[in-house]
Amino acid sequence: MLDARMIEIPVELGARRYLISIGHGLSAMLPELLKRFAGRRSMAVASRRVWNLHGSRLARAFRDLGITARVIVPDGERYKSRATLNKLHDEFLKAGLARDGLVVAVGGGVVGDLAGFAAATYMRGVDWIPIPTTLLSMVDSSVGGKTGVNHPMAKNIIGAFHQPKAVVVDPVFLETLPRRELQGGAYEVLKSALLGDRALFRSLRDAPPGLVGWDHKEMENAIASSCRIKAEVVEKDEREADRRRALNLGHTIGHALEAATDYRRFTHGEAVGWGIVGVSWIAMRREMLSESAFDAIAAAVDRLGPRPRVSDIPAPRILSALKRDKKMRQGRVHFVLPDGIGRVVIRPDVGENEIRSALRVMAAREARMARRG
Repeated sequence: MLDARMIEIPVELGARRYLISIGHGLSAMLPELLKRFAGRRSMAVASRRVWNLHGSRLARAFRDLGITARVIVPDGERYKSRATLNKLHDEFLKAGLARDGLVVAVGGGVVGDLAGFAAATYMRGVDWIPIPTTLLSMVDSSVGGKTGVNHPMAKNIIGAFHQPKAVVVDPVFLETLPRRELQGGAYEVLKSALLGDRALFRSLRDAPPGLVGWDHKEMENAIASSCRIKAEVVEKDEREADRRRALNLGHTIGHALEAATDYRRFTHGEAVGWGIVGVSWIAMRREMLSESAFDAIAAAVDRLGPRPRVSDIPAPRILSALKRDKKMRQGRVHFVLPDGIGRVVIRPDVGENEIRSALRVMAAREARMARRG
């Protein structure tokens, strides 16, 4: 029997409709949850760290589903590359994966993006199912069908929209997640709150730093709230023609920070945290956001934990990375700016001086955090 506490969130996309299932212990119930996929020739793609920690339990569930082939990929953003993608395609061919095959991705956002894009591009598209194991991937990358790999000069510049057949979220995986990775996902939960959930914002304000040791029910509710917000946006704008761009709050500056440091300094969530501070400052300077709202947002970001330095990254390097952002339209980068807690707007006219000012404020906030220890 499936857990009565399981939360199910539909993503209504017509023929591409699927369910997000959320609940502690669901990974042990995969044979029942995914029984309609049993019997297909399938391939599991897993993070090395996740498989080392949870492989024996997952392998039993996969055997019951008939999944015996697997490929292990390295952890880390720098491995979300065309070289790793080629390896996955090679392994799919060796396993005899056909057009009716299934790819099951077990890991964080890197594994999900890689495996999803490999599924999208193998034989012009085979089915796939993510089982996210990090908070970041549970609340963001596993939902919405964005898949892809990085180019050395720009993040996520090579990819495709390829919706999964289901998403299975088991917060049990968070119990072995390194504190820094849990904190990284918390910034994405905060982003969701700023997009449209003031109650979630208040819940985060009262949560333990970095969400470490947060109550199981509170964590499940936060994950579900984030997934609902994203699902509602994706349903209205599946391919990011307009409204879905709002999900990039904090990501424009965040992606530039990642690219400017060769994807080695920041976790994705840490970079997004800094990005949220930067765009909130720009919004305040434009009098879209009150000073008290800026202080509340920046304090919420800081409460989630320390972040790597930004002050030693040359501004020209960051600005250069911004110009390669995949959200560039008609020569302009579109910024998502908070218009209050729970509301955002998209602006194409953020100038270089505003960005430089935001970077200086971010550096000053870094210094303040360092003084506080």
